[in-house]
Amino acid sequence: MKCTNCGAEFEDGTLFCPKCNKEVQWVPEYHSLETILRQKELMEQEKKKKELEAQKEKERQHRKAEQERRKKRKKAILIGCSAGAVAAAAGLGLFLAYHTQHNSFDFQMAQAETKFSNKDYENAMSYVEQALSLRPDSAEANILQAKIYLKEGDENAALDILLSVTEEFPDSTSAYGELLRLYETKEDYQGIQKLMANATEDMKNTYKNYVCEIPQISEPGGNYQNALELEFRNIPADTQIYYTLDGSEPGLSSQKYTGSILLEEEGRTTLKYIAYNAKNIPSDIGEETYTIAYQAPEKPLISPSDGQYEYQEQIIVTAAEDCDIYYAFDEEPTIHSEKYTGPIPIPSGEHTFSAIAVDKRGKISQISSKMYVYYN
Repeated sequence: MKCTNCGAEFEDGTLFCPKCNKEVQWVPEYHSLETILRQKELMEQEKKKKELEAQKEKERQHRKAEQERRKKRKKAILIGCSAGAVAAAAGLGLFLAYHTQHNSFDFQMAQAETKFSNKDYENAMSYVEQALSLRPDSAEANILQAKIYLKEGDENAALDILLSVTEEFPDSTSAYGELLRLYETKEDYQGIQKLMANATEDMKNTYKNYVCEIPQISEPGGNYQNALELEFRNIPADTQIYYTLDGSEPGLSSQKYTGSILLEEEGRTTLKYIAYNAKNIPSDIGEETYTIAYQAPEKPLISPSDGQYEYQEQIIVTAAEDCDIYYAFDEEPTIHSEKYTGPIPIPSGEHTFSAIAVDKRGKISQISSKMYVYYN
């Protein structure tokens, strides 16, 4: 017997090949014709069976492949539809988001602020203009637009906007702050003065460094019979006051106040005055009119009294300490008459002695007279 695996020969009855240890398949070394034919028939049947099974397997694989292709096409269609739906939904979402953002004041302002912070003033202006189209009365948007104009060098446009905002929103500290900063940069102190003169008390307190109050004067205007020494009270630190006495407008080139203003001249005087604070911002202009009309001095006192005298008396005249005395006999005295310097003897005969007092301002008293009769 031979091993069908390795071809080694072995004795009959051997169960395992002595060389390869494979189980022995018994095959007779010779066959009858009948047996050979039978084996051939069986082999043909086996071959056909295998061919049929192979054909069936091939058909089965073909059907399976076709089913797979159908599934893939269906899935592709579903995926395509889903993708289209998703894309459509995404497009709708983007449209809605854009529409919402485009019509959102807060979004436009946020974008404008970001662009402004990044010094992208062109796009910042685009966003703030869109914000203003949605809310034109927004103080915030108007102020930001003014700030953009300032960065672009258009001061006039910024000034117009900020003035409008302060008029419409008198409590907007931001608008006042930007406007004050602009005025100060331009050294427009009159503009600051005018702005703060019309501001609310709260705004004046907020920006008190930009407010210069009008000074308080010691005496109000009016009629006076004596000289006046005027003073300004409660002057803040680093504040200077300038004034005029002829009714002209005061300014930095006018007379500077140094402690008091003396008014001695009789008549009407118009005092105008202004203060400038540490920032060189002026106050309102103050004005007072004073009319000084001095009283004439009391008429002099003459002694002795009227009468007839048997002996020669001395005429004595007295008046206020700061007055000069002028006298005359038998006529009205004037400042050109004799000046009294001491007692005067009564002259012989009948005479009227008259005297006047003249103060240092030239005011003349009424005439004081006495009649004397004396014969020696």
